[in-house]
Amino acid sequence: MKRYTLEDHEAYRKEQDAKAAKEAEERREAVEKASARQAWIRDGGAEADFQREWPRLRDEGRRRRVVDADKHAREQMRLHSPSRI
Repeated sequence: MKRYTLEDHEAYRKEQDAKAAKEAEERREAVEKASARQAWIRDGGAEADFQREWPRLRDEGRRRRVVDADKHAREQMRLHSPSRI
């Protein structure tokens, strides 16, 4: 019987962490899609139209999050910059 080594454990943990991260990402996207779908339908849109537009909406949302994160980082840098006294 092979001994369970530290390397075996690290490989196992890396595999499990990657699996958990993938599942979390899939759950996040499913929630995001359901929320966007509900808003689309509440606004009078059709399910078929939403399904066709979802990839574009998802990419636009991702682009906005990146822009907002950059804007937030710049604001934080500006707020916490050293004094120039």
